[in-house]
Amino acid sequence: MDYSMILYTPLCEHDVFPQDTNASQIVYEKYNNRHVKCFDHGNGKKQIIQVVSTDPKDYLDPSLQPGQWLDY
Repeated sequence: MDYSMILYTPLCEHDVFPQDTNASQIVYEKYNNRHVKCFDHGNGKKQIIQVVSTDPKDYLDPSLQPGQWLDY
């Protein structure tokens, strides 16, 4: 028998099935009271990879789009 399973989760596939490459450079930050997953480039520079939210409005915020730089 083949047992298949569908996993419903708000996480991306890389969080469920992590890869060890650059794992130490991925950080989670709270920015403008929203949680985002970022790539840490060092020297305090962080770039958004993913918004982690259940609020659809957060995904429409241009300052939280993937590729944007966090400015503190």
